[in-house]
Order: sequence, then structure tokens, then C-alpha cells
Amino acid sequence: MDEELLHTIWKYKLLGQSKFIGSKDETIEIISIGEHNQDSGPDFFNSKVIINGILLAGNVEIHIKTSDWLKHHHQKDKSYDNLVLHVVYEHDLALPQNETYNVSVIELKRYIKPGLINQYNQLKLSKQSIPCGKSILAVPDIILKSWLDRLAVSRIEEKTDYIAHLFEYCKQNYEEALYLLLCRNFGFKINNDAFEMLGKLLPYSILKKYSDNETQIESLLYGVAGFLDDLYQDKYPTQLQNEFEFLRQKHQLIPLKKVVWKFSKTRPANFPTIRISQLASLLCKQQSLYHFLESKPSLKMIKDFFSISPSIYWTNHFRFDVETQDSAKPFGAIAVQSIVINTIIPYLFFMSKHKLNQEYIDYAIDLLTQLPYEVNTKTKEFIKLGIKPLNALESQAQIQLFDNYCTKKACLKCNLSEFLLKKSS
Repeated sequence: MDEELLHTIWKYKLLGQSKFIGSKDETIEIISIGEHNQDSGPDFFNSKVIINGILLAGNVEIHIKTSDWLKHHHQKDKSYDNLVLHVVYEHDLALPQNETYNVSVIELKRYIKPGLINQYNQLKLSKQSIPCGKSILAVPDIILKSWLDRLAVSRIEEKTDYIAHLFEYCKQNYEEALYLLLCRNFGFKINNDAFEMLGKLLPYSILKKYSDNETQIESLLYGVAGFLDDLYQDKYPTQLQNEFEFLRQKHQLIPLKKVVWKFSKTRPANFPTIRISQLASLLCKQQSLYHFLESKPSLKMIKDFFSISPSIYWTNHFRFDVETQDSAKPFGAIAVQSIVINTIIPYLFFMSKHKLNQEYIDYAIDLLTQLPYEVNTKTKEFIKLGIKPLNALESQAQIQLFDNYCTKKACLKCNLSEFLLKKSS
């Protein structure tokens, strides 16, 4: 038994009853459990109870044993004076303070069924990656679906926190913030930080001046990325160097050190040299991504927008001056899906919040439901249990559930475990 479980039992009314007998045989009826307090002070504020027919309002404190009151030194804290109820698992001591203030005590040990404790111990001691894996199929679809919907939205909203940071960095310029987010996610995790640094050193306000000239766009991107500092034999990188030298002086640009880019532990098609050329191709579109999204395009239109390929030089190269066999290097379907999920969807949520337009959220959710679900180590764990996501909205929810609840053993904060505990009680 631990206090966290007692809090959960009390908060979600897992005992299945509202009437109890106190330690002095008084009748106690819970009208309202109150507000769960996550900070210092009593565990629940503004609770309402009827004790022996008298309605009382005040706070509730929960302990494993009544004597824990003294261990925690609550007797010295005035914030505990307005107590109407002391809830304990085991009543082992008559406290002078409870006597003085006429605080009733409920001993839960007599009300908690063994099945609830057994279910909790199964969750707590489980060595499975998903602690409730053996029982999860017992959760009704309506509860599972509702919880996954909330988790998916929660995951997207967490990502908007970072966009807010970028927005402030860009002095509240929507277009620049989206460009920075796009740059970051073109790193596909391994080079995220490097791509974001590139975006910050090379603002979109400069790039869009050259959007009708892909060679100049590439020279700016490769130059500021630090890839044009070496001596090359091939005509293409030499041309980019010459172009960049002029643009560098004109815009007073400061290049990155090339060492920030990671090539190891990634497929050649994901090398930053290839991704930079693909980004250049995207930035040469007649319409910026920001203005494109304002029109709420269909998923097919988005896929067409991201139908980009690096310049012809990269057909038989992955690095400058290192020739390889010819191979097409388009921006693949998985890459497009990643950009939609990690860039477009959270940015639409951010726009909705800042422009007070619910339509952007509805549009974003609709896009997610049209995308196929992601297959990775986390979603595979749920699929093995027979819970196959229907789309990217549900796979995002499963990832959120796995990261924030399952791996942290935060079962008592999860709606699925709440149902299982309630069922066992």
C-alpha cells in the first residue's frame, strides 16, 4: 500500500460507495471529494461531507497510517487546521489534533477489496513494457478511444510549446517561425539541432529573395552550413562556392562549423548534404509553406507540395566530390509523413491558439486521421497486444501513452489503469 494508490482510490471513487462509518462509529457521507492538491498542504481542498447529518466543508488529508500525521509534522502547520476528514488506510493512533478540532477518521482498510490491491500490484510489479498488457483488452473500446484522443492532442500541444519558443525568437513572425520549425525537422532527429542552427543563421527573409534561383538558394544553404569551406574538384560545388562568396559578403553571413553535421549511423539518403538540397527545392516553390497552409490544402495537395528532389548533381553523389552509382533521391513518403506529423500538425495547433481559430485544429486532426499509422518499436508493442492503430492520430497517441505513462510506470495517472482498478474493486 502506498499513498499514491490511496489518492487514486479517493479521487476516482474506486470504492464504489459514498457512505462510510468513521473511527467513532459516526456516519459519513461524501458529497464532494474536492480538488486534488498537487502542492504543499492538504491533499484535497474544498471537500463536502455530511457527518451525523451535519454538512461540513473543508479539506481532506490522506495517509497510510494516522500516525503519519506526526511523521510529516502536520501538527506544526496551520494550513492543516481547516480539516473536515482524515482518510487513512490503517487507523493506528488517536491524534490530539483530530480530537481538538473534532476531525473524523475513515479507515479504508475495511472497504478496499483484495482484487483492487492485486490489480495494483500487477501493474506496479509488471516487467512488461506496457504494465497493463495482460489486462488491456478488458478496457472497453469507448474508454480506450477517448483516452487515445486526449493523448494525441496532448502530444501535439506539447510540441506547440517549442513552436512558441521559436515564435518569440523570430519576434512573433509566423512565417519565420514555421521556416525554423521546418528546418529543424529536416534533420530527422539526428541532425535536428544542426538544421535549426542553420535556419537561425540564415533567416527566411534572406532566402525568399532568391526563391526563383535554386543555385543561389543552395549556395546560401550549403555555405552557411559550412560545406563550402573545402577545396573541391567538381564544377558544381565550385560554382556554389563562387556564388556564396558574393552572397556571404552581401548579407554578412557567418557559416557553421562543418563538424556539427552527423553522417554516421544514418542512411546515405538521409545525409545532411541530400536533405539540404531537398530543402532548397522546397524553398524554391512559388508559394511559401506558410501561405500554402493558410488555405487548408488537402492531404494530396500537401504530398504534391513536398514532391521534391535534390538537384541533378546528387543523382550520383552523397557528398561533394565523391561519385557513386546513379540513384534517385526523392523526398520519400515516410519523410513527408514525418514532416506533416512533426511540423505541419503542431504548427496548425499553434496557429489556432494564437489566431483563435478552431478550424485549424479541426483541419489538423482531419489530416492525422488520413495518414497511415506509424510503425516503430513503441506502436509495435501495442500491436502485439492486439491494439492496432487505425491512423497516425492513434499511433501518435500510443507513442504518448508509451513514453509518458508506460515507461514511467505512471499507471495511476492513466485512464486505462483507472478502469482496471475500478473493475477489480
